[in-house]
Amino acid sequence: MQDDQFFQKNHVENHLANIFDDLPGFIYFVKDRDLRYVAYNQRLCDIFESDDILGKKDDDFIPAHILKDIRKDDLRILDTGESIINRVELVPRGSGFVDWSTTTKKPLFNQKGDICGIIGITRPFDQGTTSLSKNEELGPALQLLHQHYRDNIPITELAKTANLSLSSLLRKFKSTFNMTPKEYLRHLRVQEASHLIVRTTQTFAEISHHCGFSDQAHFSREFSRILKEPPSAYRARYRI
Repeated sequence: MQDDQFFQKNHVENHLANIFDDLPGFIYFVKDRDLRYVAYNQRLCDIFESDDILGKKDDDFIPAHILKDIRKDDLRILDTGESIINRVELVPRGSGFVDWSTTTKKPLFNQKGDICGIIGITRPFDQGTTSLSKNEELGPALQLLHQHYRDNIPITELAKTANLSLSSLLRKFKSTFNMTPKEYLRHLRVQEASHLIVRTTQTFAEISHHCGFSDQAHFSREFSRILKEPPSAYRARYRI
C-alpha cells in the first residue's frame, strides 16, 4: 500500500512519459517491486505490440530466453540497490529489428528509504558517421568498424586509425562499451544479420557469408549468444 501511495504521490503516470516520445528512439519505464509496469512511454507499447501494458510484466511480452537476463538485472537492482549505468547493448526495436542502445536502470526509493521499484531509460547509441566523428578518440576506429564490419580488421590497424596505443584503445573500448573491439565487431555482424533475416529470403549460409562470419556454424553460435535465440527461431518469429 505504501509503495502504491509513493507512485501516486510522486505522480508516476503515463502522461509524464510523453516527454520521451518526443525524443527519437527513447524508451522509458517504471516497474514496481513485483516488476509490473506502472509507467512507460508509447514507444515501449509499440515494441511490445500492445495497446496497454499497465500492470503487466515482461513475461507477457518477452520470450523466456530473453527474459532471463532482464529479470536477473531487475532482481539484482531490487536486492542490492546498485544501478546499471549506460550499458551499451543491442536492444530490440520491434518487428525483429535491433539497434545499439544505452540502457540505464536505477532503484526507486519510497519515503522510508526502502526500494519500491525500478526506473529505466534506454536511448539510441549514436552510430552514424556524423555522430561518430564527434568522438575525438574512438570515432575513427568506430567508423572503420562500421564501414568494414565484414572484414577481419587487425586491432593494430584500429589503434593506428584512432592514433592511440593498443593498450589505450582496448582500455577506452572497454570503458565505453564494456567489450573489446573484436566483441563489438561480432555484435555489428549480428546486428546486420538480424536485419537480413527479417528483411530478406537469403539462406543462413548466404547471410553468414555476407556478414563476415567464417561459416554458418560460427554465425549460428554468435547469433544465439548475443540475441539469445538461434537464427531459425528468430526468422520464424519476425519474418515479414
